[in-house]
Amino acid sequence: MREKFLLIYELEGCQKAVDFLTKYYGIRRMRIIVDGRRVMRTRTHKTYSAHYYRNKAYFTKRGLNKRNVLHELYHHIVYVEGWDMLVGQEESQANKYVETFF
Repeated sequence: MREKFLLIYELEGCQKAVDFLTKYYGIRRMRIIVDGRRVMRTRTHKTYSAHYYRNKAYFTKRGLNKRNVLHELYHHIVYVEGWDMLVGQEESQANKYVETFF
């Protein structure tokens, strides 16, 4: 499954690769949107390269890479499955999820 995701990502693009994984997990599709204006900025003016919100993952052009896509996909899984997690715990688990692919 991991190898197939990476192969699809390289040959067909990130949206098709994400579609493959969401189908594999049996969950609804997550849309990939490259629009840096929609990526959140914090009160400390720290900018992010990706942001997930309700079935959509927003990326800056620079932030669109496999690691960020998988990280935001984990947030999508949490949202769709309705898992109740603290923000820090969810971020930690998202990072661990990414590491399983590499």
